[in-house]
Amino acid sequence: MSLIPQTVREQVTNQIRIDLLSGRFPAGTMLREIELAQRFGVSRGPVRDAFIQLSHEGYLAYQANRGVMVRHPPDPKDREFITSLRLQIETYVIERGLTDKDPDSVASVEVALERLKEACDASESTQVAIRDIEFHQQILLACGGDDLVPTWRQLCSRMLLTYTRLGDYHQAYSEHVAIFEPFRDNDLKKTIAAVRANIK
Repeated sequence: MSLIPQTVREQVTNQIRIDLLSGRFPAGTMLREIELAQRFGVSRGPVRDAFIQLSHEGYLAYQANRGVMVRHPPDPKDREFITSLRLQIETYVIERGLTDKDPDSVASVEVALERLKEACDASESTQVAIRDIEFHQQILLACGGDDLVPTWRQLCSRMLLTYTRLGDYHQAYSEHVAIFEPFRDNDLKKTIAAVRANIK
């Protein structure tokens, strides 16, 4: 599979997202366009676009008369609720579209699974978190859940701020294999059970 070259905006967005997930910018930090533009050697435009994208994803929040702030992780009670909403979306989409997926969609999910394995094998904590979500997003897209992905990503970004699978990489990968195999084989009951076991 050939890789599509990233635009400058995508490169900047991806790097800031990695910085957020790795803890480089603690919660409550105000991010400045000019500082990041200088760091990346770009104009302020791609940074501004990255701020908009990452705000839509739920990582950043605009503060009136102040700028862009790194959002705080949800408290434990809110996290339980957010998790339940995410699970409802995923199970609903899978139930609605599992048997309608095509071979190309299955291949995209398998590629995402392989990327997760590579991150787990390398013990790259931030990449594990990113590839975990990428895998689940490909499942949603394969099952026709495009319209619900933006809402779902908002929920996932909140959960990623307190990602709890770090250090348990082999188990995390195994759980995703347990999702992929019945998903590939159109086994709805086992797919849903595996998703429920994974999202916690």
